[in-house]
Amino acid sequence: MSIKKNKNQLIISIIVGVAIAVISYQVIVKLKIENDNLKKLTQTSQSAPIKKIMYVVAKTDIKKGDKIQADNLTTKQFPIEIEGAVENASKISGLTAIKDIKADSPIVEDYFKASDMDMAQGEPRSGYRALGVGLETLPPFAKEGANVDIYFAKNAIQAQDVKILSIIDAPNEGKKYVMLEIRDSDVPAFITAASSDKAVLIQRNRHEKTGYRFSASSPLALSQMPDSAPPELVEVSDITYDEPPKRNVSSAHKKQIEDVPVVRAQAQSAGEIEFISGDKRVIIGAPQ
Repeated sequence: MSIKKNKNQLIISIIVGVAIAVISYQVIVKLKIENDNLKKLTQTSQSAPIKKIMYVVAKTDIKKGDKIQADNLTTKQFPIEIEGAVENASKISGLTAIKDIKADSPIVEDYFKASDMDMAQGEPRSGYRALGVGLETLPPFAKEGANVDIYFAKNAIQAQDVKILSIIDAPNEGKKYVMLEIRDSDVPAFITAASSDKAVLIQRNRHEKTGYRFSASSPLALSQMPDSAPPELVEVSDITYDEPPKRNVSSAHKKQIEDVPVVRAQAQSAGEIEFISGDKRVIIGAPQ
């Protein structure tokens, strides 16, 4: 009887031992797999760049019904893309909040009336003006609210980080007008360039914030004296504001030139040049 009992206990012990061994093996295998996956995840996270986007946040809490003040806005970096979050503080400055806004949290368009957002989108900021350029073919990146760089074909004007306020379709003219936000002091130069030159829009990365910049070309440079210029005047090239350039002249005119130096020679416009020699003032056509 005792022999049979001992035999049964031995069999049970063997079965329990095998079961424990199987379970232990499964646990070890599972832990190894999890450990391998964790290593792969860690390596991936270290190699993959973290996407960081700048969004507008409030410095202090804003209550429902408060008007957004520009000096209470700043930008903060977030590691994820947030739908509807505002990236440009000028887009919401002056608008009235329809919900409470917590400090340091991203401000989204839902915090404002849709009609106010639409109006703010198409209206230039204070100190800026809306100017349109006509384009027969509209680049795919040219959209309302986007910022672009602008060049003119003859390099007359270069503008950087300019906001597109709106796009107006003019089917009768076969083109679309892109309304741009141009600083008021740059309006005359922009109009002059746009009236005689073709604007080219350049796409920018929407997360690149360099700020508005505007520059016009240098004054008109003259290659040589026109044939119609009076013989007593010195030939000029690349007129500078320092001193008139000199050239080799024939002995027949050398003394005359020395006696009557050129005091000033400058471009009056794209079509005329003013020469002043002694007490004489001559305006002639510019070279083509």
